Amino acid sequence: MSEVRTQLPFDLRGFAVAPELATDAYTKLGRLQDVVGEMVREAKVLGRSVPLGGGYAGEIGEFMAEYGIGGEGSAVQQLTAFGKELETLKHRIGEALAKYQHADEQAAEGVDCTGG
Repeated sequence: MSEVRTQLPFDLRGFAVAPELATDAYTKLGRLQDVVGEMVREAKVLGRSVPLGGGYAGEIGEFMAEYGIGGEGSAVQQLTAFGKELETLKHRIGEALAKYQHADEQAAEGVDCTGG
């Protein structure tokens, strides 16, 4: 009896999925991008100077501004990076769908349905 071993690579660069599921995923990613864009706009509002007065209230206003549009780790920075990742994923799905469609069209051209 021989032993069959299957080893999964740690670096998976692609996966197969039905075209209709890929199209649905592409659409849902677009909707998610819209939500992320709205969140970026709302976070930018936090970055505006909020005159809450002095003391603790002033600290809250400063925190809101820093959290909203401040530098490293701010909501706007993180959401913008996430939006770019979504766009990259959509682009890859779009390319895969185009390749699938091209292969499907070529396969259809090679079918001879005469005779019989």
